[in-house]
Amino acid sequence: MHYLFVYHGGVVPEDQAEQNISDLWNWLDNLKARGYEKVRFAGFGRKTVSPHAVEDYQGDIFGVSVMEAESLEEAVSLTTDWPELQYGGKIEVFEALAADYPRSSSDAHILNLFADVRRQILDTLHGLPADKLDHIPPGFRNNMRWQAGHVLTVTDELIFQFSGAGSRIPAEYKTWFASGTDPSGWSDAPPEIDVLLRRLEGQMAEIGDAFEGRLTHPVADQSNFLQAKTVGELFHVLIAHESLHLGMIQAMAKNFVKKQAADEQEGGAHHSGHIDARPGDVAEK
Repeated sequence: MHYLFVYHGGVVPEDQAEQNISDLWNWLDNLKARGYEKVRFAGFGRKTVSPHAVEDYQGDIFGVSVMEAESLEEAVSLTTDWPELQYGGKIEVFEALAADYPRSSSDAHILNLFADVRRQILDTLHGLPADKLDHIPPGFRNNMRWQAGHVLTVTDELIFQFSGAGSRIPAEYKTWFASGTDPSGWSDAPPEIDVLLRRLEGQMAEIGDAFEGRLTHPVADQSNFLQAKTVGELFHVLIAHESLHLGMIQAMAKNFVKKQAADEQEGGAHHSGHIDARPGDVAEK
């Protein structure tokens, strides 16, 4: 079974901060070496997305991990020597949904979860005006074309390459859409958005056809950076990644709608003012 560990920081004395950071990394590395930690997310690239704004994250969560354990009790037992506990920190432990891969019905459930998130991404992108797809809204560093290409490129690596099926996209896609890239670094023109959307549709269909009943199969690249052992473990990360970018895409789309409404309101106010002035002009004449 897989479990999500969410780490909330405590209050660490300044003179112990450096040692505490070292202890935290050593604790995580130990769990990784023992085969428990499968995925680790930590760093400063964090945002809070709300219906009203996209803001820098201000909470006390400083990282999350995906752990593998036999039971919830075993997962909880891994936290007893977490270095941050002595400073008032806490860990929230969540059991993953549909992690019982051996059942064929579970394969279908996981694939349907992926397809549902991917369909929402596609519906949102298809619903936007073409002139908005290369626009970068305030608070973001990428546009919708990058989002589409990034989702396509990462999914190709996670599912097709790591599983051993082989890449389905041109190698140069990584130069435009890999993690850490953005439109400001494009020296050549990337594929058009309609090409990317067709590839996203085709990729979704192929994944649904090719991986039914294969989630328990071992991955071909056992040295993959996720340390995933089965194809099913790759899908855990895939769905999390697509859900993350669905949230970003929806937030960007709301930004466009809000900006359009504000522009229309401003334009209406100008137009109204012009009409109001006309009777006075006539009266003077």
